[in-house]
Amino acid sequence: MRSFLCAMTGLLLAGVLSVNATAATAAGQSPEQFVEQTAAQVLEILRGTASKQEKLVRLEALLDTKSDIDTVTKLVLASNYRTFSEQQRGEFQKLFKQYLSATYGGQIDKYSNERVEVTGGRPEAHGDYTVQTRLKRTNGQPDILVDYRLRQKNGQWLLIDVIGEGVSLIANLRSQFQEILSQGGPERLLKVLREKSAA
Repeated sequence: MRSFLCAMTGLLLAGVLSVNATAATAAGQSPEQFVEQTAAQVLEILRGTASKQEKLVRLEALLDTKSDIDTVTKLVLASNYRTFSEQQRGEFQKLFKQYLSATYGGQIDKYSNERVEVTGGRPEAHGDYTVQTRLKRTNGQPDILVDYRLRQKNGQWLLIDVIGEGVSLIANLRSQFQEILSQGGPERLLKVLREKSAA
């Protein structure tokens, strides 16, 4: 499940059954429509004949336009965010993307015609919105419930978290990074991410 979540959001989505739109943005696109559109774009990449590396590059480029990396950085680092300098935050974002790519990118070729059914949505605190979906799997495997947490930025919905079967990707990464940060602060985490990127 975790590996496919990556492919589903640009490394982290897949096919589409629509539901009625609810909270429309200034540009006229609802959160559900955002997920549907992004899913369709990801599916097109995954189903294509490009090489695995080419697919990965295209998925990463898509994720850059569909997620709010500044908000994700703040959520992942939590209270540690203010201990990072501007330069360290910039390096963290770059290394963080590389870390996600290295962690999940190898699973792209395991896609086997899964698709996503949008089942509903609900408003959240701070103007956020959660789109609820069901990952429809093949070969008789049980479906997986996946929620997408979105936030508006400049009138556009952007992805800030993926929750698979109740487990938040952001919370999971925050826990991992917190342990490293407690051992040596920002430089320790950046060093670990540099090493993982190089490996």
